[in-house]
Amino acid sequence: MNTKQLVYFLKTAELSSIAAAARALDIAQPSISLQLGNLEHELDCPLFERDHRGVRLTEHGTRFRAHAESILRQIEQAKLELRQVDNEPAGCVAIGMTQPIGNVISVPLLTKVKALFPRVELDLYAGLSCNLSQQLQSGELDLAISSPDGSDTRHLRQEPLFRERLYLAMGPEPKLPAQRQLLTRTSIRFAELAEHELIVTGRQDSLGYLLDDYERKTGIRLNHQPAFGQLMTTLRYVADGHGLLLCPSSAFYHLEQSGQIHALEIIEPQLWREVHINTAVERPHTRLLRTLSRLIREVTREEHAQGHWRGELEPSPTEGRSL
Repeated sequence: MNTKQLVYFLKTAELSSIAAAARALDIAQPSISLQLGNLEHELDCPLFERDHRGVRLTEHGTRFRAHAESILRQIEQAKLELRQVDNEPAGCVAIGMTQPIGNVISVPLLTKVKALFPRVELDLYAGLSCNLSQQLQSGELDLAISSPDGSDTRHLRQEPLFRERLYLAMGPEPKLPAQRQLLTRTSIRFAELAEHELIVTGRQDSLGYLLDDYERKTGIRLNHQPAFGQLMTTLRYVADGHGLLLCPSSAFYHLEQSGQIHALEIIEPQLWREVHINTAVERPHTRLLRTLSRLIREVTREEHAQGHWRGELEPSPTEGRSL
């Protein structure tokens, strides 16, 4: 397997045509066909289905595509890392975040990177923490910002970033009478949560995993209602008064400012969730990744100072903890 084969494979997958890929790469069509055949032989599986209309990826080809993109991205990062030394960081980095984290730091992070490092390109992805961990391991992501979910983390390099507080979010005009009295309050005891149906991500995700732990420790079982998958849809549902959502302030701060969300602090006990910057152990922790980790910490400090992301800042590995 070589980079030429990966480039030919990705361009053919993009255009769904060997002939079109040959024209785009200015390569003879038989040469691409030969290299694709050699690649399929080496992998011992078909990557494309071929017919008179062109080609399309097989299931194996779809799975291999993410690996091919990751390999080429890492090769380019390695080249840039060796060339840069003291020069300005450059390259493309794929970063994954949970949706609430993306809501609070994506825009300021993109803005900061564009202003300080115009040669750096960010590809941002949102997903559940359990999926982000898998994407890091497969090479689809270079860095992920997420929380523990019970997954095996032996393949991850984890740097503590933040301890976020969790809240009960609701709309200003709840439909159920039992929820209306909550509008007069700023906090709610954990035991009281059992009296209401709560929108929570699945138990395979970090929030469900965290609540399982709290439920075991307190002996209190909560009534979970599945979230909608998309944070924006869930928040619209809650803001319209149809439900109660357990989430960090990063998810709703923008709606709270406009009066569309009322948030209650959860107490006795308080709910905290750890947030980490994760990278894959088997991949080099390049200068570019270190630079982005530093910028993520800067943005987190700024959003915390503005009250958008409430909790406690964690020191960087080089700062240590103050006594």
